[in-house]
Amino acid sequence: MKTSMSILGICILCLCYQPLSAQEEERDQDQQPPEEVESTQEEERDQDQQPLEEVDSILEEDRDQEQHPLEESDSLKRTSFNVWPYAFYTPEVSLAFGGGGIFIFYTADDPIVKPSKIGFSGYYSINKQYKVGVNPVFYFFENKLFFKVPTTYAYMVDKFWGIGNDTPDIPNPSFTRKVFNTTITVQLPPLWFISDRTGIIFDYDKTTMVDKRDNQLLLNDVVTGSNGGQSFGVGTDLLWDTRDNIFFPNTGGYQYFKWMVYSGTAGDFQYASMEMDVRHFRAIKPDHVIAGQFYLSSVTGDPPFYKLPAIGGSSHLRGYFTGRYRDDLFMMLQLEYRQYFWKRFGFVVFAGAGDVAPDLMRFKFDYLKYSFGGGLRFMFNQKEKVNLRADIGFGRPGNIGVYFGIEEAF
Repeated sequence: MKTSMSILGICILCLCYQPLSAQEEERDQDQQPPEEVESTQEEERDQDQQPLEEVDSILEEDRDQEQHPLEESDSLKRTSFNVWPYAFYTPEVSLAFGGGGIFIFYTADDPIVKPSKIGFSGYYSINKQYKVGVNPVFYFFENKLFFKVPTTYAYMVDKFWGIGNDTPDIPNPSFTRKVFNTTITVQLPPLWFISDRTGIIFDYDKTTMVDKRDNQLLLNDVVTGSNGGQSFGVGTDLLWDTRDNIFFPNTGGYQYFKWMVYSGTAGDFQYASMEMDVRHFRAIKPDHVIAGQFYLSSVTGDPPFYKLPAIGGSSHLRGYFTGRYRDDLFMMLQLEYRQYFWKRFGFVVFAGAGDVAPDLMRFKFDYLKYSFGGGLRFMFNQKEKVNLRADIGFGRPGNIGVYFGIEEAF
């Protein structure tokens, strides 16, 4: 833009200012024969109509610079580090206080490379629960190599109502456990599959049952996992990702498929799991987005009860306690409308439905669990559109949840 303004200024000066020699030339032209005058005027008209190639090339360079700023300064500008304290309440945790942060950076100056991040958080609740976690996510080599290692350690008061889609309330559903979990995911461009990336996954989970708290379903030791144990699994995944932004997409889609096998030799439980996550995003206008998600999770074999697919939590059918309904299969569909309404502040409204079942053939639409609600957003990182979120979700009568977090639910 500066270059084009400079060129415009020079052109104006050239039009307004004519040196003495130019004036003499004009007088000479007046005295020239008509034929010479006409040829001279024709040449001038041709020059006026001819595009200024040099100016166009300069303007083109300016546009390129606007679209692709200098790599060195761009790298510095796009690197960000944010921390924040927070207090929240959820059905699972009760009232808690904690803090978190996210470091966003790029592994290369190539504009194609997606932002990498290291997220971390920790909290302590009034009922003595705590959780600390770190979630590093890296993109390398034009997004062809992806590396993720989420790791958490928690002391939590959980609840178990039994297995099935119609489990009744019981007097003492609570129990206490300690959990350490880490998952290593490495993805590369596929050799045999038509997808953006495929990879290998290693998952390790150690659960220690601290107190069964008079939960009759766990005291008799009949339910698999009622005494805790270790799980070690290896699997693979496929990913298709066309989102225009990984934190707040306006357009594009996300399709993810994962398959895991857990060994009874390396761990205490032998089972297999499958997960499918399909998302689509469409903007009515910039940052006014309709988002949809179809999610399916299933297991076969003999998994611990706390690894069964379950309804609830901050992402899947908000409004239900995580694990209020558990079974070998969970399937759901949800829609969400997202919009910024004033500066960095935005809101969402959402609704969804789903249920658990022993398997897909016995999935009953008559027992669908619904969920709806809304929330507020604050964009604390404007460049990458990373939001802090606060949601309230409602389910069937007696089911309600309040959720605080970073990034969108899906």
